[in-house]
Amino acid sequence: MTDLLQTFNQLSETHQKQLLSYADTLLLQQKVKKSEGNMTVWKEKIKNVSTWSEADIFLLEENAKKLDHWKIPEW
Repeated sequence: MTDLLQTFNQLSETHQKQLLSYADTLLLQQKVKKSEGNMTVWKEKIKNVSTWSEADIFLLEENAKKLDHWKIPEW
């Protein structure tokens, strides 16, 4: 670890920033790889997604038709 710090300190500020950015990329890749696609966890997450009934959708569609007919108040 000391060798790594010595090498890092010898780099210019620009190269240090590049190295840190690369290390962040590696950390992100590592986090992504940890996910093994556990379907049980995924199913629990999607249970909390709201659902709309046919009546809700009907109301939205009807109100969308009325959008062009709004009267804008004049000042």
